[in-house]
Order: sequence, then C-alpha cells, then structure tokens
Amino acid sequence: MEHTNKKGLLTALGCYVLWGLLPLYWALLHHVSPYNVLAQRIIWSGICMAIVVFGIHFSQFKKDFQFLKEHRSQIILLLLAAVIISINWFTYIWAIANNHVMDTSLGYYINPLLNVVLGVILFKEVLTTPKKLSVIIATIGITLLTYQVGSLPLISMILAVTFGLYGAVKKKVLIHPFTSIAVEAWLLTPLALLYTTVFDTTSWSYFGTDWYTALLLMGCGLTTAVPFILFSYGAQLLPLNLLGFLQYLAPTIIFLLSIFYFEESFDIPNIIAFSCIWIALAIYTMSNQPKQTK
Repeated sequence: MEHTNKKGLLTALGCYVLWGLLPLYWALLHHVSPYNVLAQRIIWSGICMAIVVFGIHFSQFKKDFQFLKEHRSQIILLLLAAVIISINWFTYIWAIANNHVMDTSLGYYINPLLNVVLGVILFKEVLTTPKKLSVIIATIGITLLTYQVGSLPLISMILAVTFGLYGAVKKKVLIHPFTSIAVEAWLLTPLALLYTTVFDTTSWSYFGTDWYTALLLMGCGLTTAVPFILFSYGAQLLPLNLLGFLQYLAPTIIFLLSIFYFEESFDIPNIIAFSCIWIALAIYTMSNQPKQTK
C-alpha cells in the first residue's frame, strides 16, 4: 500500500507540475498563431493517444469501441467534450501568447468552486454550509475585480467554465479515460487538418525549414498525453481528498511564473480577487476533509 501511494503521489505530482509549467511551452510557440497551435495540438494528440490505446490498452479499446457502437449517444457526448476542451485549449494558448498568464491561473483556481455550482445546477447536488460560503466569497472576489478593472475577467471565466463543463460531460462518458481522450482528438482531427491544409498552411511550412518550431508543434501531442496518463494513474492510486488538494499545485506554479518569469503586475484588484479565491479554496478544501473517527 505504501509503495502504491508513493507511486500515485509521484504520478499526480508529475501531472500537476507539467500542467503548471505548460505556459513556458506555449510561450516558445508565440510566433505561431494560436489557431495553428490548437490545430497542431489536436492532430498530434490524436497520434499520441493512438499509440497509447493501440499499443498499451488495445484490449480495453476493443471493448470501448464495441460499447460505442452499441451506445451512439456516447459519441455525441465525446464530440461535445471535444468541442468544449478545444475552446479551453485555444483560450489558454491565446492567453499565454498575449501576456495573460495570471488570468489563466485565476481561472484554474476558480474551477473547483465553479464545479460546486455546476454540481448543483446539473446534478442537483446539495451544498454544505462551508461550500456555500466558499462560493459566496469567491463570487465577491470576482465581483470586486470586475468592478475595479471595469470588465469581467473573461479569460479566467472561460477557462473555468469550459473546464468545469468538460468535467461534467465526462462524468456521463462510460468508457476508459484513455479511449475517451483519444476519440475526442480523433473527432476533431479532420477539422484541424482541414484548417491547416486549406485555410492556413503556415504551421506545416515549419516542417523542413524550421525544425525547432516543427518539433515544438509535434510535442503539443505529448503536452496532452503525458500529463493525462500520469493523472489517470494518480487518480487510481490516491484518495480523492489528496488528489483534490494537489490540483492547486498547477495554478500556483502558473501564478508564480506569471509574476517572476513573465513579469506581469500583481496589482491591488488582483490581490483582492486572489485573496478571496484563496480563502474560498481553503474553506472548500477543509470541508472536503474526511472526519476523523475515534
């Protein structure tokens, strides 16, 4: 058990550290349009996940494929999930390219609290008093930020909402996570290929002329596949309360990068908003801790 927990902890930590460092990777592709980066990420994610499902989980894939043939509504859910996560990916890539790294951090801090709201709306879940309080405090922080800046933190909200909706849709998907993420990428790959071969062929021009950029574009698939595989193993081996606590590691790394690497300003409106979110998350996290039994 101890060995299993150590393995689970290492894989989960690896996943969240990689997700936290992802802005550094997207920053290397600042000279490529976000549309092309997104399209290439979809294409290479599909290739990477094909290697995973056909090379490692082929027996599971065959079962999942048969299940999808018998339950066509699952394919609609996978298509919906693919569209939602592509919006999330594009927003994230665009934000990094346009110096909004801190906004992405705020969005992923908000996400667990937004999931609470989505649980009430979509799944009729009942909130405990601490969770109600955490949502109220977070709402106050976002409201104050909106008032002081003069506009809603749109990037943060899009990231939080799309990732929350993606998770809600995936709760309804009944196939293995590896198969799911592979099929999602495959469903969008024709559109990605159409965009990069008909509407904007710029990204393919790097192959053969600028292999540094070409390799970075190919690596977009690994930025999706590797953290996801690590997360899948970590989720299997760790208790949910520990996994829930570790999820704050990624936005924390992004937050620190936004200040110390990307040199974005952390002004009074942001201080107030982040403080409210952090307090709300502390209350939310403590409310999820299991009660000790004597």
